[in-house]
Amino acid sequence: MARNYRIILRDRETQTVVGYYDGSWTTDPRRALDLPKREVAEAHAARLRERCPRNADLITIEASDAADQLNND
Repeated sequence: MARNYRIILRDRETQTVVGYYDGSWTTDPRRALDLPKREVAEAHAARLRERCPRNADLITIEASDAADQLNND
């Protein structure tokens, strides 16, 4: 089973997901960029955190299984 990683933006107070990284930000989870390696996701997330330090703690990386992606489509 392949594991992919997504960069996610969460709400400051509720911690609910408010955006997914797809080259910019989207609210559609189907458009989220699935990165095959955690190191790649970490590098992207680090750049995003540098660009927006106010929201750095809200930008997280979460694993998503490829099988989960197929079941949700």
